Amino acid sequence: MLAHGVAYPDQLVILTHAVDDFCILHRIVSKEDRERVAVKVMVLFGRGMIDPVQLSAELEKSPVWIRRM
Repeated sequence: MLAHGVAYPDQLVILTHAVDDFCILHRIVSKEDRERVAVKVMVLFGRGMIDPVQLSAELEKSPVWIRRM
């Protein structure tokens, strides 16, 4: 979980993979859209979510604007 605004290297790997995997799956390529996904991942992380399966499931629940192709 985010402690004092810090994500540790092993956590960053998981978070980066969550963003990359989601963007690849949904063909998200623009910088702005990727940033929206990254912000959503960081919000989830801030709530204590770090499990890759949970992150993916929560991203799939995201509104269409975050999943547009």
